[in-house]
Amino acid sequence: MVRILPRDVLRGLPTVTTTDVEDAHQKIADLFCGHDLVPQTRGTSVDMKLRSLHRGDVGIEFLDYGADVRISPEGLENFHLIQIPLAGHAHMDVGESSVDSSPKTATVPPIDRPFTMTWDRGTPHLIVYVSRLALASVAAQLYGGDPQGKDLGSNDPGADPEKSVKLGYAMDLTGSAGRAFLRSVVELHDDMISQREKTAPGFVQKLLADTMVSRLLLAMNPVTEADRSSPAAESRLIRQFRELLERHASEDLAVPDIAENLGVSVRTLQLALRSEVGATPSELLRRVRLDRAPGTASRCRPWTGNHCFDRRALRFLPPRALLGAVPGHVRRVALGEPSPVAETFAALLHRRLQVGGWRSAG
Repeated sequence: MVRILPRDVLRGLPTVTTTDVEDAHQKIADLFCGHDLVPQTRGTSVDMKLRSLHRGDVGIEFLDYGADVRISPEGLENFHLIQIPLAGHAHMDVGESSVDSSPKTATVPPIDRPFTMTWDRGTPHLIVYVSRLALASVAAQLYGGDPQGKDLGSNDPGADPEKSVKLGYAMDLTGSAGRAFLRSVVELHDDMISQREKTAPGFVQKLLADTMVSRLLLAMNPVTEADRSSPAAESRLIRQFRELLERHASEDLAVPDIAENLGVSVRTLQLALRSEVGATPSELLRRVRLDRAPGTASRCRPWTGNHCFDRRALRFLPPRALLGAVPGHVRRVALGEPSPVAETFAALLHRRLQVGGWRSAG
C-alpha cells in the first residue's frame, strides 16, 4: 500500500494555520462550501493546518483540524471530494449509510444530499478535489458513454451527463484498484508541486488528471438508486426532526429553534428535508400543527354543514397565498357567520384536510 506522510503533502507550499474556530470555518467555507463546524469538546479551540493547490478541474488539499470536530456541509453540488485520512479515524453519515474512515478507507461525500462527518484529533487528511463536469466527462470516455452498466448513470438517455455520475461513499485503499488510485494521486501531486521548468507539458498534465479520475471511478463502490430511495435510508437528522415535531409542535417553536436543538444550521436542515422529504421545515411544522388543531367546532351553523372549524385553529392556518382566501373569510368560517365565499372556502379547506393537507406555493 502506498504510504503518504502528512509532511510530504504539498511540501514547500505555505501552510495556513489558525486556532480560532470561526476563522477555520470561514477558510474552509471559502475553499469548499458552506458548512457547520463544531468542536466535539465544548469550549475547545482547533489547531488547523491547511495547504491547498488547484490546477484546472482538479486539486489537492492537506487539512488537519488538530481537534475532535463535527462537520456538516450544506452540499458540494458541483465538485467531488475524496478524503483520505493519513492517520487516525474519521466517520461519515449519509442517511442510514455510514463509513468509518482510516488510512485504509477513504470517504467520498455525496454531492446531492447533506451528510455529516466527525474527524478525531490526530486525523490529518489528504483531500482530492475533482469538478463534477470533469468526472462526468472521464466517465463517459471510460464507459463509452453508457455508464448505466457500471451503476453510475441515469436511465434517461437525454439526461445531462454532468448529473449522471453516481458514486458510492467509500473507497477501499488496500485493494489493487485503491492502490492504483493512490499511485495516480501521488504522480499528479508530484507534478503539480514541481518547479515550473520541471512541470510536464499541458497535454501531459491533462493526461495525469484524467488518469487519476479514471482510477477513482474504477476504485469506487457505487451506490444504487434503490439504496437512495429506500424508506429505511431516511437520515438520523430527519428522524430526530420528526420526533421533535411530534413532541413539541404545539409549543411556540420556530424553525431556527428546531435547527439549534438538532445541532445544525437552518440551511442544513432545509437541504436535508428538501432532499429526503421534498418539503421545507416550515411546511412540515405547519402540517403537524394543523393536524392537531381542533377540526370541528362544538356549535355549527346549519349552512356550514360539516365544514366548521374552531377559531383556535386559525393560528395554524397558512396565509392567503397558500389557501386562496382572505383573512376576513377565514374568520367568518371559524365564527360561523353566513357568507357564500366563506362557505366555499370552508368546503375547500375541509376537502384539503381530508386528503392530508395542501401543497405550499413556496
